[in-house]
Amino acid sequence: MEVIAKFSKKPSVAAAKKAACRALHEDAKKDPTSRCIPPNAQCSAKIIAKSSLLLCGKLEAEEIFKAKKIKCNWNFDEGQHVPKGSTICLLEGGCRAILAAERSALNFLIVLSGIASFCNRLSEKYGKWRVAATRKTYPGLANSCKRAVSVGGCLTHRISLGDGILIKDNHLAAIAAQDGCTKAEAIKKALSGFSRKEFVQVEVSSMQEALAAVKSGAKAILVDNLPVLQFRKIARAARKENPAIVIEASGRITMQNAGRYLKAGADFVSMSSTVLGTPPADLSLEIESKPKSPFGKALFL
Repeated sequence: MEVIAKFSKKPSVAAAKKAACRALHEDAKKDPTSRCIPPNAQCSAKIIAKSSLLLCGKLEAEEIFKAKKIKCNWNFDEGQHVPKGSTICLLEGGCRAILAAERSALNFLIVLSGIASFCNRLSEKYGKWRVAATRKTYPGLANSCKRAVSVGGCLTHRISLGDGILIKDNHLAAIAAQDGCTKAEAIKKALSGFSRKEFVQVEVSSMQEALAAVKSGAKAILVDNLPVLQFRKIARAARKENPAIVIEASGRITMQNAGRYLKAGADFVSMSSTVLGTPPADLSLEIESKPKSPFGKALFL
């Protein structure tokens, strides 16, 4: 459905590159250990997948390698499935540089590939764009994490507050406290501040609140923390009032129960575990014991 595209914003490449440089600076500003290696020593290395995965994080890793003047030759692109035991990337450069870049680059690759792999399992199980991420991400890494979500086939939803209008329970609580009104009345007051042409979503947790939102012009509702049977009743009533309403189910949604909410009338479900609950991919960087350039030239001249 075309309107669902409103819930998948394009992550910023520039922000991801800045995050990569920041991570490298945090980890490798100083490296006294590497004084044991001659300053001009050169070596080659490879990054190996120790488990099968869907690759993500190449953008950030490349930025880190570029900053340390390390040549890299990738055998896989982002979004490609990588079998266990595969060599993902071949590297060549200064030994000190590779050791300085190792952890920062691998951190992005293991975290983002973990997110992409998990989201890929969700999209294969429930279909593309049926599961969305939330704004619960790692601080400073929202764009990278949301790119991994998208690579895996799930919706990014909002990456930042500026990516859409979502009136949440605390917005409504603030209005209700200020005006001394019910939450349903607060929904009407909140929506009156926006044009009917704007795409506004409202978080609701009862039939009364859902109908207040739909009747007051909301284009979408986020039904939060309700059992499936109660959610189904709200979804049916909302669509009877407005067949075009977009319905999101959220709150305690898991890979195991997401299908029940989708069958009960959700256009998509959202879950924080798309980012925060994903296990990292298993990758390692290994210095070659017998240096051989992956770029077709002798390593040591």
